[in-house]
Amino acid sequence: MKIVALLLAILGTEVYSPAASPSPGLERFYIGTYTSGKSVGIYQSSLDLGTRTFGTTNLAAVTGDPSFVALTPDRRFLYAVNETAGMVVAFSVNATNGSLTFLNQLSSNGGAPCHLAVDSTGRNVIVANYTGGSVTMYPIQTNGFLGAANAHFQHPGSAPHAHCIAIDGSDHFVFVCDLGLDQIRSYVLDPMSGTLTTNTTLFTSVATGSGPRHIAFEPEYKRAYVICETKSTVIGFNYNATNGILAAFQTVSALPSGFNGANTAAEIAVHPSGKFVYGSNRGYNSIVVFTVNPADGALTQVQQQPTGATPRNFAIDPTGAYCIVANQDSNSILLFSINPQTGLLTPVGQSLAVSMPVCILPFLLKPPQPFIGIRPTATNTIQLSVSNSLDMLTYQLYQTSALLPNTTWNLLATGSRGQTDFMLSNVLAQSFFRVGVLANY
Repeated sequence: MKIVALLLAILGTEVYSPAASPSPGLERFYIGTYTSGKSVGIYQSSLDLGTRTFGTTNLAAVTGDPSFVALTPDRRFLYAVNETAGMVVAFSVNATNGSLTFLNQLSSNGGAPCHLAVDSTGRNVIVANYTGGSVTMYPIQTNGFLGAANAHFQHPGSAPHAHCIAIDGSDHFVFVCDLGLDQIRSYVLDPMSGTLTTNTTLFTSVATGSGPRHIAFEPEYKRAYVICETKSTVIGFNYNATNGILAAFQTVSALPSGFNGANTAAEIAVHPSGKFVYGSNRGYNSIVVFTVNPADGALTQVQQQPTGATPRNFAIDPTGAYCIVANQDSNSILLFSINPQTGLLTPVGQSLAVSMPVCILPFLLKPPQPFIGIRPTATNTIQLSVSNSLDMLTYQLYQTSALLPNTTWNLLATGSRGQTDFMLSNVLAQSFFRVGVLANY
């Protein structure tokens, strides 16, 4: 547990605090692409959270058609599908410069692998094979290499198309959207033993011809939202974490009213706050924004933000402040800011030129440094305010009587998600109030 320690001295009505400005934070993101046979592959870039600018773009690894990539939770290893070759590839990550070193690759045991996910223990990779419709799981060895497949499931029917892998918050249930079957199929995962079995309730059907493509859970895993490629709809589901059952409660269009042109929906994401849902439209070329009713999860469309051509994939950055959009057919990546109250997107004016980007994977490289302000309000009562804060975080405040090596910190308060103001009693007799803040990412 790392606590950012700040020394604040209360002398009469004056308050002293550190003069140095807090670090605004820095993110790195990997970019999956279609390579069309060229010697290109996975790229990387960065986002400065203070200046709201992209960094330079570098080729992190040469590999064929890495249309989707995933990191282990400790960010030591990255895994990619090679869609055309039908392979799954393992890389080690250079923590300093982000470069990727090839470890090994294995057959995906199916055609056109298009999506993969790593469980939260970092022990298994699960892959969706689009052509032929199948799911394969591989163990991750301690050195990051992929072990031989430890589970494989072939979906039934004449034209199944497995299109995504989503793992619930407990690492117990795995969901696979099958676009060809109009089903969300459910599996039971034991990450410790490396087993994957079919759930008792094997699948949830959606309306014929919908083409369910991707699924995203809200932060508390009480609900899930599925975007349907063919009908350009979003379906809301209540989620039972005990048995892995999804129960639909709403279907809404991802398109604006009156639009009758050609369109296929692609990606879906829930904001870290759980207050907004975003989806991408290819054809209409937009990111659709929905607000979420906190009582029942119902969606209300509030915006259609224009993008570049064919926004196949996008990502909400870990702070919840930005949306990074990959435009496959205009060879560009665009940055949009997110209004934390309304969820609306605003172009920031930043873009990157990347050939056929189809996946964005951001993570915090240098988290924003919380900064504490303090104000006496009454005898032995103070108000603490955490600035440079994030709505997605929960802050804990700790107190110590002396700043010494191996000092003991005592918990003062745990806020609710996004809480930044605290009213506290100073129980220390000294005129110095020493307080630290811990951000739970």
